[in-house]
Amino acid sequence: MITKTKLVKRIFSSLLTAALAVPMTALTAHATGEAFFYPPKNPVMTDQQFEVSVTFSADSEIGSVQANIAYDDSVIEFVSSDNASGGGGVLTVNGFPDTPSSEVDFSFTFKGLSAGNANISLQSCQIYSPDSELIGSPTAYCVITVGGDKVETKTETETTTTTEKTTTTTTKTAPSNGIPDKGVLTALTVDNGELSPAFAYNVYNYTVNVDNSVTNVEIEGTTASPSDYIWYTGTSECQVGENVRTITVTDVDGNAATYTVTIIRAAGGDEQQTQTAQKKDSSDTSSAVSKNANVMDQYKKMLNTALAIVLIVLVIALVVIIIWIRGKIKGGKKDK
Repeated sequence: MITKTKLVKRIFSSLLTAALAVPMTALTAHATGEAFFYPPKNPVMTDQQFEVSVTFSADSEIGSVQANIAYDDSVIEFVSSDNASGGGGVLTVNGFPDTPSSEVDFSFTFKGLSAGNANISLQSCQIYSPDSELIGSPTAYCVITVGGDKVETKTETETTTTTEKTTTTTTKTAPSNGIPDKGVLTALTVDNGELSPAFAYNVYNYTVNVDNSVTNVEIEGTTASPSDYIWYTGTSECQVGENVRTITVTDVDGNAATYTVTIIRAAGGDEQQTQTAQKKDSSDTSSAVSKNANVMDQYKKMLNTALAIVLIVLVIALVVIIIWIRGKIKGGKKDK
C-alpha cells in the first residue's frame, strides 16, 4: 500500500521532471556540415600532376565522410588518393579524421590531359558523427584550367665583331603598331554578342549582352607572343544574369595581365518568375536570420519560465507536506 508520504514524493518527482524537460528540449540544436574545394591557384599544363584538396567541416565532431566526386575525364585524369578510389570521371570517397576533430581534409592527385576547363563537383555527400548520425549533406565544386604544352622560348642574338672586341647583344622585334610583343592579348572574340567597349590590348574590362535564348558563350583570346601562357576561368555555360569570365596572359618573365568579360544573359518569362522567387527566398532568408537573432532571448525566456514552474512545484510540494504533517500531528493528539 502506498503511503501519503510516498504519494507526495512521486507527484513532486513527476512535476519536477516535466518542468526540467522544458528548457532541455528548447536548447536542443541540429549540427550542420560544409565542404570546400581548394584547387591549384594557377592553371596547370598537360601531363602535369597537381593536387586538389577538400575540407569537410561541421559544428560538432566528425566521425566519417562518404561522398562521390565527379570530374571531367576528357581534360584531367585521376592519379591517386589515400581516401578515394575510382576513375573514368567518378571517385568514391570514404574517410575519417585521424584524431577527434570537427574538420577533416582529403587530397586528390590529378594530371592534366588536354587544354580546357574541367569541373570537379562533390555529389551524394554525407558527413556522419562518431555515433553514425547524419550531420549534413553539403555540395561544392571548383574549376580546373588546363593550358597547352610548355613552349620552348628562344632568344635571337646578333653578333657584332670589331677589331678590338666581340660583343653579343639581345634584340627584340619592336612593335610596329604600339602593342607590346608579349604578355598581352592582341585579340579577344566571343561567339555570341559583342564586346563593349571594343577590344584594345590595354582595356581589361568588357561586357557582353546576350538574349535569353543564348545558353553558351565561347571566348577566345590571342596572345602577342607564342611563348605567352594563357588560361581562362569560368565556364562557357551562361545562367540568367551576370556570368564572369577571366582571361589571364603571362609572359616568360612572369608578368601577367588579366582581362575580365562579364556576360549578361537576359531573363525570359520562366526565368523572371524564378528570379522573383529567388528574391522572395532571399527576403525570407533575411527574415529568418532576423528571427534567429532572437533565439537566445527566447531560450532565456523559456528557461526563466521553466525555473518559475520548478519553484512553484517546490512551493506546492512543500505546502502539501506541511499540511500532511500537521494532519498527522493532530491525528496523533486525538488518539491520545
